[in-house]
Amino acid sequence: MDRLSTRTPALVAICLAFVAAFVSTASAQREAVVPPPSRFASAQEHYDFLLKNAKGGTKHTITSLPDWSGIWQSGITTMSMNHPVDAPLSREYRARYDEKQRQEREVGEVYYDRLTHCEPSAYPRWLVEPYHKEFSLSPNQSWLMQEYMNETRRVYTDGRPHATPEGHTWLGDSIGFWDGDKLVIWTLAVKAADYLRGYPDNSAELEGIEVWRRVKGQNRTPDRIVVQATMYDRVGLTAPWNVATSYVKADYQYRIRYWDCALTSNDTLGADGKTTTVLPGEAGFKPPQNDVTRAPQGAKPE
Repeated sequence: MDRLSTRTPALVAICLAFVAAFVSTASAQREAVVPPPSRFASAQEHYDFLLKNAKGGTKHTITSLPDWSGIWQSGITTMSMNHPVDAPLSREYRARYDEKQRQEREVGEVYYDRLTHCEPSAYPRWLVEPYHKEFSLSPNQSWLMQEYMNETRRVYTDGRPHATPEGHTWLGDSIGFWDGDKLVIWTLAVKAADYLRGYPDNSAELEGIEVWRRVKGQNRTPDRIVVQATMYDRVGLTAPWNVATSYVKADYQYRIRYWDCALTSNDTLGADGKTTTVLPGEAGFKPPQNDVTRAPQGAKPE
């Protein structure tokens, strides 16, 4: 029997509440969108303009890079996207989004979200997923890491061009450069996915230009890393879409662990297009993988 899952949305709600509790403590606010300096016809034109404006980019050493150390809280509570979003969606993608909104009005949630069967959040959704993030910077590349699904975005800042021999992937291919303390990123070759649960879909043609910068808090806003991004998608959008989010530095100790989903998730896509949960005792149920291998009690070591 197919059932609309209540467990998975509940878990997501718990995660959101967990993040929101800490972010609200830090007085986080929605990040205001700062539009790019001009209207560009493509992501490449946008990127080339910023690179030229930065005179080819700042050549950092390991000691001159900005400090992004520590654990950072998700940007979902600070993202500029409000439901319903004001994205300039194409007719097909507007219809898809309208259907998701109908489901939320009538059922209280979307029928199905791809994360319920362990797909990665992917780009651009990676930007606003409600999970901890950690950043490792070096002069030639930067690793932008997310707790969920162990997703690491590798941003190459050594001047190499895009390379996509594997075709389109969940996180795409990212290159960039430093403009002083700002990290500029150009991402392309992503899979068709979505911006967030219940939000619009994006096509595999999507390309993103992001400008990252750590800023000190002011006007009751906390110390944070701000991301101003412009989405280009000739299939899903009729014009570039400017969005923003930020990550608040955690004031507590936390270690990111390996995320195991494939061995524990009992949610899947049912034949009716809704989330189906396999319950204990049913065929295919996966019990929690939390056993520790140890010798039987009383056994003598060999």
